[in-house]
Amino acid sequence: MDMKRLRDLLITALGLWLMMSPRLLHFPIAHADAAWNTWVVGAAVIMMTAVSRYLVDTRSPWEDLACAALGVWLMAAPWALGFAGRPTELANSLVVGFLIAVLALWAMVIDADLRKFMDDWMHQHHLIR
Repeated sequence: MDMKRLRDLLITALGLWLMMSPRLLHFPIAHADAAWNTWVVGAAVIMMTAVSRYLVDTRSPWEDLACAALGVWLMAAPWALGFAGRPTELANSLVVGFLIAVLALWAMVIDADLRKFMDDWMHQHHLIR
């Protein structure tokens, strides 16, 4: 199994965890904001990795960038949505968000196609001679 496939599999598994975690970690029903956030972000992560991996023939950096943005959102969501005072939801959001962001950014950094695209873009815009 190549590294890109392994990263996609790990990010997809984290998306599945986000879909299941409100039930498994017993998020309180009275605080639906954390549960809805994890469900929506989990579904978005799964859809992006599935589309990128199985429906688009060529790999592009949009999926990694979008997953990294969702990971950053997960880390900011406890304060933005007001569930930072609940330790279970806070820890789940911070840990899973960090892992998704790191895996996605790692994929972007070591992707040779992305490096070639960036080099070509910088040459076209005269940022590098």
